[in-house]
Amino acid sequence: MQRWLFLLFMALSLPSFSQQRCASRQPANGLEPATPANPSPAIESRSLITIPLVVHIVWYGPEENLTDEQIQSQLEVLNEDFRALNSEIASVPGPFAGDVADMEIEFCLVAVTRTQASFPNIADLYSGGRRRVCHNGLGGHDAIDPGHYLNAWVSARNDGACGEGTFPDDPLVPADEQGIFIRPDCFGTVGTAAAPFNLGRTTTHEIGHYLNLKHLWGEGLEDPLCQSDDMVEDTEEQAYSYSEFTSGSCPVHPSFSCGTADMFMNFMNLPADRCMSMFTNGQKERARDAIQAFRPGLLESSCLPVALETAPEEEEEPSLLYNPVSSEIALLLPQKDKYEIAIFDAAGRLVFRNPNASGTPHSITSSLFINGIYYIKIRNGRKIHVKKLIIAR
Repeated sequence: MQRWLFLLFMALSLPSFSQQRCASRQPANGLEPATPANPSPAIESRSLITIPLVVHIVWYGPEENLTDEQIQSQLEVLNEDFRALNSEIASVPGPFAGDVADMEIEFCLVAVTRTQASFPNIADLYSGGRRRVCHNGLGGHDAIDPGHYLNAWVSARNDGACGEGTFPDDPLVPADEQGIFIRPDCFGTVGTAAAPFNLGRTTTHEIGHYLNLKHLWGEGLEDPLCQSDDMVEDTEEQAYSYSEFTSGSCPVHPSFSCGTADMFMNFMNLPADRCMSMFTNGQKERARDAIQAFRPGLLESSCLPVALETAPEEEEEPSLLYNPVSSEIALLLPQKDKYEIAIFDAAGRLVFRNPNASGTPHSITSSLFINGIYYIKIRNGRKIHVKKLIIAR
């Protein structure tokens, strides 16, 4: 009876925060990856998996256009957290020390894109059911080969969450929107990264979701307490998220909720970054099973930089500075080449020609022509531009 009174107290006392870590939605099907009938040689023949990462900086205000240094700081955090090389490992309580896992997963940065967003807080905006930040035509940036690369969109959002990760094989998430979504001030450890989410652990947490790891309390806090878990054996059931520990001190071990001490320092809980330190061996097994079952393309990719396709620059066209013309004809000519200019009257007769025109503006005196309608043909190699000209002095 005392235990359930304690659980009721904890559930009723959970504060409501406008700022939270995670907005990820766990699919209803649980996504339990079965071992494929023919295990992937790619994953069985190696202990270390390297996941190529593409970072899309989709910014609206200049402070959201993160520096390369801030991006690199996040990569360093990931490679420490997923290899159990982070300094906080030393603070893991003794009862959990044997559960600490080197996930044997590393990350390499293969591309960074930068896009000025068409909308503020674009990360959680949708149009026609599509997530704006994931599509060029909707104000964001297209995913780069999401079957073979982990795409991370770093952009602002207005729902208070620091981040979100898509679970593998979620039927409600299209393939070109698979990845993670991180708020700029929760990304990396320098620059605009702001406490209490300034140690890069939001990205670690959301990649956990991308690899099919659930929150330790299970499906969600709306479920009956201690009746839902994360489907990992070595993370005991717990009743809540520890999200209230985002200022001041971290939780103190032992903290009990479902009859056993909670592993509040696990990366799949929600305290402040400084309170997080570990994955477990069970989580390692589940994540690697998910790669094999749902994201095998990650095993086929390399860390070679991705050649980004950029839209061709629009060629600057020659243009008339004034039209109608009263004193002189002024042509704005791109300065890279010389142009052949020919002017024809309304009857199609050639009345002026300059085979080596250059300079901008390029001037031709209008006194050479009587008032009327003319056509200027401007040739640069094989490209011909024709402009209608009206002289009215």
